[in-house]
Amino acid sequence: MGSADGHPPDIPVALVYVTAVSLVAGLGLFLVPPLGHMPHLYQVSLTGAALVVWSFSDGMFGRFSVFLALLEGALLLRLALSWTDLLVTAFGTPVEGTTALPPP
Repeated sequence: MGSADGHPPDIPVALVYVTAVSLVAGLGLFLVPPLGHMPHLYQVSLTGAALVVWSFSDGMFGRFSVFLALLEGALLLRLALSWTDLLVTAFGTPVEGTTALPPP
């Protein structure tokens, strides 16, 4: 259903925010070495810390609240890891001995 002026309804801002921030973080995790593999634990930890700081300073839900920033950062990190896993599955290098990406 459209709005009264004939334009389609707006996508909720929160959904766009969460998708955009988690996609950028996930793409960043995918592109750091080792390229094509899941990132190391320290890379995930640093990304999580950066997302918590981002959420505290300019987040949608956790702005200037430590507890809400931790929750928002954890949610964003979880979604970022899902994006990273999707990118590794689609474009990554298969781990030796697995069939993650069948040969062409």
